[in-house]
Amino acid sequence: MDIIILGSAAAIPMKQRNLPAIALRYQNELILFDCGEDVQRRIIEAGLKFNKPMKILISHFHGDHVIGLPGLLFRFGLIERDAPLTIYGPRNLFLYLNLHKKILGLKANYPFKIIEIDQLSNKIIEYDGLDSESSISEENIENNIIFNGKRYSLKFTTVEHSVISFAYSFIEKPRSGKFNPERAIELEIPEGRLWKRMQEGQTIEYKGREINPEKEKIVGPKLTGRKITYSGDTVPSNNLIMLGKDSDVLIHEATFSNELKKIAEEKKHSTSVDAAECALKMNAKKLILTHISSRYQEDAIILLEDAKKLFPNTILAEDLMKITLK
Repeated sequence: MDIIILGSAAAIPMKQRNLPAIALRYQNELILFDCGEDVQRRIIEAGLKFNKPMKILISHFHGDHVIGLPGLLFRFGLIERDAPLTIYGPRNLFLYLNLHKKILGLKANYPFKIIEIDQLSNKIIEYDGLDSESSISEENIENNIIFNGKRYSLKFTTVEHSVISFAYSFIEKPRSGKFNPERAIELEIPEGRLWKRMQEGQTIEYKGREINPEKEKIVGPKLTGRKITYSGDTVPSNNLIMLGKDSDVLIHEATFSNELKKIAEEKKHSTSVDAAECALKMNAKKLILTHISSRYQEDAIILLEDAKKLFPNTILAEDLMKITLK
């Protein structure tokens, strides 16, 4: 699992920093948090593939977080993409993309879903691509879960910004422990599909006998899943702390230094110290500071130094930085 910083600037792109976009590469899938301007170029520079199963999580409708999305979708159409795509975001996400279809001819000739999150009615509203004028389903949200798959779930919460804004968590489910091939051979279980099933933690039947791979010590104890939390834009938020509890990595906006805390509060943003305090309160293991104001083009290190006084395991996001979670 890799976190790749595709854009770490706030509001205005800089020479070394694109607008917000952070990729999570998980097995054969990409999960993209926000989609700032020129994200296509950063995807190329990061060596990521355009035709992979993908989910895009839009935190809110400020231009620096969403303007890159239509261009990316145009690109997908040009390359004859066939991998599935799902985009999550606040209400009116479908309207925003549908207008690009009607005015600019945006086509989505690939498996494509739009999921609007209605935090007021606590529902997710699904659209099948851009060809339908109405939703195809509405479902209640339980426990803030907007996606629940075999290997991971995605959760959201509202945070406090100048417009409706969401934070998201990627929560990996417990994984099978280390496989012990010597023990499988000792029990005379032939290599092949039975090994694969046991590696996945499944109990198998062999020669009329049920074999539980954990009890037979063929597979070690389950490993705790990993958790990544992305703040979006927000002032310090209790909702975010609850969502991100015990995260392996918190990716938090740090638009301003602590000396500009009043400005941060006025603009509904956070300082790097706010981010560090949030990481401490949620018991995160690592903090990544992102969404850096253009006023810190030459001295962004100030943000890092302030945060590390409270939370030493902090890093400052740089475009194309890769953080591997083992």
